[in-house]
Amino acid sequence: MTTSAFCVLGNICIDDLVFADGSTMWRVPGGNSVYAGLGAAVWGERPVIIAPVGPEYPIAALGGRLDLSRCRPLDRTLRDWGLYEEDGTRTFVFRSKTKNWREFSPAIDDVDSIGAAYAHIAPLPSELQTAFAKTLRSQGGELISVDIDDHELVELNARDRPQWRDFLGSIDLFLPSRQDVETLFPRVAIPDALRRLRELAPDLKVVAIKLGPDGVIVHAAGSDDYFKLPSIAEVVVDSTGAGDAFSGGALVGYARTGSALEAALFGSVSASFAVAATGLGALVDSDDEEAASRLRRLRARTEAHVL
Repeated sequence: MTTSAFCVLGNICIDDLVFADGSTMWRVPGGNSVYAGLGAAVWGERPVIIAPVGPEYPIAALGGRLDLSRCRPLDRTLRDWGLYEEDGTRTFVFRSKTKNWREFSPAIDDVDSIGAAYAHIAPLPSELQTAFAKTLRSQGGELISVDIDDHELVELNARDRPQWRDFLGSIDLFLPSRQDVETLFPRVAIPDALRRLRELAPDLKVVAIKLGPDGVIVHAAGSDDYFKLPSIAEVVVDSTGAGDAFSGGALVGYARTGSALEAALFGSVSASFAVAATGLGALVDSDDEEAASRLRRLRARTEAHVL
């Protein structure tokens, strides 16, 4: 059984990056579970990562800030191309030998006797997320946060809403991106989309919609107001992993305070470290003093709005 209060379930991968100017970066360590775990590590935690990994992954690059002892070994690590456009958009494509996403995702057996009170489920195939949420809760999980993959939402329609409502009822923090929400509710303004999510899941403790450079909006169950937070990032080099880092930080914030607003504040600070460099370096090198300083500055810039 793990000795950490926090765990993250997701993928570990190696990115081969091609930038718009023709430059490249090879063998960049990444993965949604790693970024989310480091988002939690910004706040002094050392979460257990549950994700299959191959022998070529450069573990030393993580600076010892994550516990990989429960990562199931594979003969190779999930690997993809990251293709960057002039407008800043990015497309990630699994490389030919790792196209089967499920083969490189955790399995139910991987979470046996984890015992973590607080768990984040990073983007994974939807049926896995549902199964993990139920399993973690049956093992005594107190808080479960989930981020989703917008590709998994494309087929969502009215027939799926009862199942979707049941899934949202099995978790505590729902942390979608703007793109996820726009896939769920096409041509609907973000505040209206938040209201629709609340209609589906009125008792969900926290709904936070990540808006990239526009910050985040967050709502607590039963509240008449939602909060809008701007981005606190002063330097933006690469936004890869920012949403995952937000999720890890948000789980820590809520676990410590029970406040949806504090969850969003902690998450936003974690994301600000993620965007400060290409790869994991700025997250790995984050320190308590700077994180606390950013938290104070961001708290002063928070706005409340009527839902």
